[in-house]
Amino acid sequence: MKFSIVTVSYNSEKTIEETIRSVISQSCKDYEYILVDGGSTDNTLNIVNNYKKYFNKIISEKDNGIYDAINKGIKVASGEIISILNSDDIYYSNNVLSDVENVFENDQNYKCVIGNTLIFKGINNKKKIIRNYKSNFYNWMIYLGYSPPHPSSFFKKEVYSKFGTYNTKFKIAGDFDFFLRTIFINKIKYRKINQNYVFMRFGGKSTKSFLNHNKSSIEILNSFKINNIKNNLFVIFLRFPLKVIQYFLK
Repeated sequence: MKFSIVTVSYNSEKTIEETIRSVISQSCKDYEYILVDGGSTDNTLNIVNNYKKYFNKIISEKDNGIYDAINKGIKVASGEIISILNSDDIYYSNNVLSDVENVFENDQNYKCVIGNTLIFKGINNKKKIIRNYKSNFYNWMIYLGYSPPHPSSFFKKEVYSKFGTYNTKFKIAGDFDFFLRTIFINKIKYRKINQNYVFMRFGGKSTKSFLNHNKSSIEILNSFKINNIKNNLFVIFLRFPLKVIQYFLK
């Protein structure tokens, strides 16, 4: 089964090389690698050019946010399985793709495989794990505004073809909206695996400030409205205890 790995970047000179190395060191070689860069002005593209032979497609142009960039990568992807590995994410081991492939091959009805994401601070070999974003997710959690770990979620491309890509109206909660449409509303068949698939660097838009937590909650509420599901901010704020627990169970 062929993978399409989509890496989105913008001024990522400090982190992108580690991302690339984690891709090209995978034991499974049946993949294409797609970079979608937002027009970086630092050394990002020079670093990418050092690894140019490993990329099947490099797009560098202005975009309308991270979900617009991800959609560009999905549009040109030819693989059966899509992996979104952003420029500050790293595959946990060299066997991630082969492990995910085995899960899909054991049951062709699975449309998504979800593993654990380890959120860390630091760089290179000095990683401090601060949160274990585990795959122990249940559909009812979506109603609280809680979704599975997106970096460790591998979707078949047919899911994007059938249910659409990421809604670019959202700047923070586009992945939540995608999970809402695919897992909660359309009930695609997915498999949870209690294995670590991705290291994710702390400091993304949804986590770096209390203000962004509020913005993400409002976007999540808007996602419910767009999809004609009644909800309210009080219920959505109930997702925070689920997240806090992960900081103590890492």
